[in-house]
Amino acid sequence: MKFRNILAFVAASFICACSGNVDDSSLPVLTASMEEADLAKGDKVTFTVTYNGQDVTSDAVISDALSAAPSKLPAPEFTPETEGTYVFVAEYNGKLSNTVTVEVVNTAPAVVESKYQRHVSLVEFTGAWCINCPEGYDKLMLVLSKPSMAKYKDRIHMCAFHSNLEGTDSLGIPATQDLIKCFTGMAYPSFTTDLRESGVLTSDGISLLQPSLMASFNDYPAHCGVAVSSSLNGDATKAEVTVKVTPELTSQYRVVVLVVQDKIVGYQKHGTYGELNDYIHKHVVRQVVTTYSGTFTGEKLTDDGRIAAGTEVSKEWTVDVDRRWVLENTEIYALVLDADGYVNNMNICHIDGGDSGYDLK
Repeated sequence: MKFRNILAFVAASFICACSGNVDDSSLPVLTASMEEADLAKGDKVTFTVTYNGQDVTSDAVISDALSAAPSKLPAPEFTPETEGTYVFVAEYNGKLSNTVTVEVVNTAPAVVESKYQRHVSLVEFTGAWCINCPEGYDKLMLVLSKPSMAKYKDRIHMCAFHSNLEGTDSLGIPATQDLIKCFTGMAYPSFTTDLRESGVLTSDGISLLQPSLMASFNDYPAHCGVAVSSSLNGDATKAEVTVKVTPELTSQYRVVVLVVQDKIVGYQKHGTYGELNDYIHKHVVRQVVTTYSGTFTGEKLTDDGRIAAGTEVSKEWTVDVDRRWVLENTEIYALVLDADGYVNNMNICHIDGGDSGYDLK
């Protein structure tokens, strides 16, 4: 039904109702679960349509009445994305309901420039069986070595998730296959920046790498600080890891903790040199410390995951140290995910006595 027809129908209904010629009970009734939705809380409005006391929501058409070209909602619910006033109307059996107004507000404080340095996560998906992966890594390093990237290099933290897809990679971990499935169009070798942007490293996807890094630094500023520390017990069989998070914006936060070992010498298929037994694997993820179930949603630091601005929250994990790890080349990565599931900030420290502290500007 055209918008002008909707208005005409509503106006006519109003006139008739005032003259006493129409029984309002014969019209459908639209109600909403809330009249004010808060973007900061992720509120969602659910609609119900009744007719003569019966729930007819599934058969009704609910539209945005203020739109120049009203469109049917795909479901009897509304998830706001911007502040403003929204008006909805339902149509059932050729009859229009009352209108319902929903005010959308945002109680989150305005984000000001953060006092924390922004650190960015760069994940590489690779495998010792993958003949193209060394070339992909070389292309990645060419991007990072550009003069334009020089001022960012100390705040870009690489880690490589190895896949044991063909049963020939002793560095492969099950989490790799779970994580790569979270992205579309991925193959080996590939990358993801802050778990947001991704691309294949041996095709046009490499052209996406630098823009994705710049977007993290410029378009997605840090709104939380991260500090991570780690200490080994006396016989170096366990590491006690502590992650602290202090946000500047009240929101939902989760933490992903990784054990990452650098400079591992081992087997690798190579497109130029064939099979190598002395290839140096860089920044290899040896263990995902935090729990996950198919996707890297991380662990909550509070019961509901919400942390108030200015409040420091910490959590500790005990890591069983694998005797195969060369501890002098092993670090702890702490990634803090925002409410959207992307890395908002991160930090790293050495597994033996490391303490990054908050990286302030």
